[in-house]
Amino acid sequence: MTATATSNYIGQAMHATTALAPPSLADNPGLLAWNLFVMTAAMCLGLMMAGKQARRIWDKRNFDHPTDPVSIYRIMILLAGCAVASRGGAEAVSLWSWSSGDAATIERVAQMKRWLDPLSVGCGFMWMALHILAEPMIEHQLRKAPLPVDMWSRWPQLRRPALILLVSLLMAAAAVGLR
Repeated sequence: MTATATSNYIGQAMHATTALAPPSLADNPGLLAWNLFVMTAAMCLGLMMAGKQARRIWDKRNFDHPTDPVSIYRIMILLAGCAVASRGGAEAVSLWSWSSGDAATIERVAQMKRWLDPLSVGCGFMWMALHILAEPMIEHQLRKAPLPVDMWSRWPQLRRPALILLVSLLMAAAAVGLR
C-alpha cells in the first residue's frame, strides 16, 4: 500500500466518524486513558533511560573499551530505551493528536508511526542480539566478588520516574475526562 493509499484510507475513516478517539478505543474512555498514560510514560521513561546511557557512554568513551562488559551493558540499555521511547512516542503522539476534525494531521502521524515502527523494532532486535552474544561474558563478570548489590539505598532514584508516571496518568485522565 502506498503512502497515498494509506492517507486516503485514514482520511476516509476520519471523515466517516465523529469519534474523539481511534475506532479501536472510541467506545471505551478508560482504555483510551490507559493507553495515553502508558504510551506517554513509556516515551518519557525510555528517553530518560536512553539519554542517561548515552551520556555515560560519551563521558566514559576515553576510559571504557567498546567490548568491556560495562560498555556492552550500557549499549544494551541505550538500545532498550530507544526501542521503548520510539514505540511509545509514536503511539503517544498518535493518541494525543487524534481529532475528528483534523484528518491531515492524523494521516501524517499515522505515516510517521509506520516509519518509526521498524526503527523501534530494529533497536529491540539489536538489544536482544547484543544480549544473546554478550550474556555469558557479562554473567561471568557479574559472578565475581563483591556479589551483593545494595538496591535499597537507590530507592530515591525512582522519584523522578514515579513523578513522570503520576504526571502522565493525570494528563491522560484530564484529556479523556475533558473530551
